[in-house]
Amino acid sequence: MILQGNIHKRMKPLLGTFVEVGIVTEEDSNAYRNLFNQTFSVMENMQNQMSFHDRDSSLSRLNHAKGEWVELPEDTLRVIEYAKQLYRQTDGLFNCTLGGYLVKRGKLPDHFDFDYQVNGSADEIEIENHRARLNAPFLLTLDGIAKGYAVDKAVEYMQMQGITSGWVNAGGDLRVFGDIEMPVYQRSNEGLSHLIKLKENALATSEVNQFNRYDCPSHIINNQGEWPDDCIISVRASQAWLADALTKVLALVPYAQRKKIAGRFDACFCQVTDKPSIDKSVTESKPSSYMSQNTI
Repeated sequence: MILQGNIHKRMKPLLGTFVEVGIVTEEDSNAYRNLFNQTFSVMENMQNQMSFHDRDSSLSRLNHAKGEWVELPEDTLRVIEYAKQLYRQTDGLFNCTLGGYLVKRGKLPDHFDFDYQVNGSADEIEIENHRARLNAPFLLTLDGIAKGYAVDKAVEYMQMQGITSGWVNAGGDLRVFGDIEMPVYQRSNEGLSHLIKLKENALATSEVNQFNRYDCPSHIINNQGEWPDDCIISVRASQAWLADALTKVLALVPYAQRKKIAGRFDACFCQVTDKPSIDKSVTESKPSSYMSQNTI
């Protein structure tokens, strides 16, 4: 469907990548300058809350609390609850307590002055009212889900401001809303391959690359600290946080199981190749013939 109106988009470095926000409107882009700024601010707030790298983030305060209760923002608690639910629903495949493994291997910063476990169980995270605590000395990381959640929060904010069609694209986590149908292409050593047409949905892509194993961009490991086989995983789901998380889950299981597991969550598993490029994979999207090319 070709829409009437103009495409306006802005880009900003956030969440460890470049984030693009786009809208379809008949008005001049100057009328939406504040909307773009506030949308980026929403995502920056999520980054400030859930960054493992930032010692002053809400997540870091919880990791440093040594089992004590910590008051946390509503969004941080919600993402932790999502992570706990996925841990149970995927029989432990999605495990947000593997931060210790990643710190030991130099993938995440070590700003801890106490001994910690390399892994744990999400069932050992306790949530009560507006606070949480860790009932074992592991390190919680929300890297596998928080970026997608930030995309969802940005879309939610835009819709609350009356934007009816647009997208948010955060370096592999894309959500499209309104009357936009966005063809998405996956890039690998074989070139560009058509992946899916995205409308009123989210798409996330993650890569595991053994050729670059010691600088693995996705940081996907299992509960024993092992990397899965090479793959590029893309998942379509109703929300970006779920698509983001399921890419990690599906990377850890054999190919034959991926479609079935995705189906449990009413998600769609899309995979073009098991041979990712040496560089980090990207997905290229072209919203329609009247829109300029968009890259995630």
